[in-house]
Amino acid sequence: MARPRLRIVALNAVLAACALQADCAGVEVISGTGGALGGSNGGTMVGTGGGSTSSALLGRWTRVILLIADDGQAHESRTTWEFRQDGSAIRTVTAWNLSQGVFDTLTSVAQWSANGSQLTITYIAPATGTATFSYSINGDVLTVGPDQYARLR
Repeated sequence: MARPRLRIVALNAVLAACALQADCAGVEVISGTGGALGGSNGGTMVGTGGGSTSSALLGRWTRVILLIADDGQAHESRTTWEFRQDGSAIRTVTAWNLSQGVFDTLTSVAQWSANGSQLTITYIAPATGTATFSYSINGDVLTVGPDQYARLR
């Protein structure tokens, strides 16, 4: 029981420091009432290539959402995308109940391509389908639609 509480305290300290910085991306805090508490900035530079894959997208990107419910329960959702040079992509979503110390992870396999400012993801497994999003890259911040991801190094 002490371990989840330590994780909450550590995460809150990081989020508080992050909220003080204007350039904090990839972290969003939502209160039980649904209001965002911080962690978003506006990337505006389109960092795309003209080919079928953009080398600027290559690598791993992550986004963390912390939700604090009205009853005080803390939940974290972490989405990590890995865009590979061969056009394959792996999306890993981990959902934590920080208060209880339990989590679940779902991994999806996809193909990706970028053309101009459009990113197309074709999911292969476990679910299938294709989605196209606008995207931009500003330094180490990837914005896909309205969501921001921070580059993992």
